[in-house]
Amino acid sequence: MKLIGMLSDVVSALFKRPATTKYPYVKTDPPERYRAKLAYTASNCTGCMQCVRDCPTRTIKIIVVDRKTKQFVMTYNIGECVYCKQCVYNCKFDALHMTNKMWESAAGSKGGFQMYYGKKEYIDRILAETTNPGAQAAVSEEKQS
Repeated sequence: MKLIGMLSDVVSALFKRPATTKYPYVKTDPPERYRAKLAYTASNCTGCMQCVRDCPTRTIKIIVVDRKTKQFVMTYNIGECVYCKQCVYNCKFDALHMTNKMWESAAGSKGGFQMYYGKKEYIDRILAETTNPGAQAAVSEEKQS
């Protein structure tokens, strides 16, 4: 009895199209409610740091450039994020949104997952400080003496 059922499945499978897709060549759209990359609207941010406090993985960091003019740089690591959306729920000023844009993400190093949001000049300054911390410490010591 089992053999007849198996043979009927084999014969019917011979005349059906394959269920797999040709992935690299035919890509599918992400689901509408898929949680992926975090989007940041700098003009709405007040620097309250609620998103930083509520992030369970501590992947969000807000660097204050100038509090009076509301100039901030947000760093966000996609590789460490668990996509819980807690930061979006707790942002009272509608500065954070989850998008479904990073449907496929891969990088050769950890640096490929680090995102910076803000004005380019501020981001460049922060990147220069982080890549050469010894030189920055020397400059700050000269100013003190």
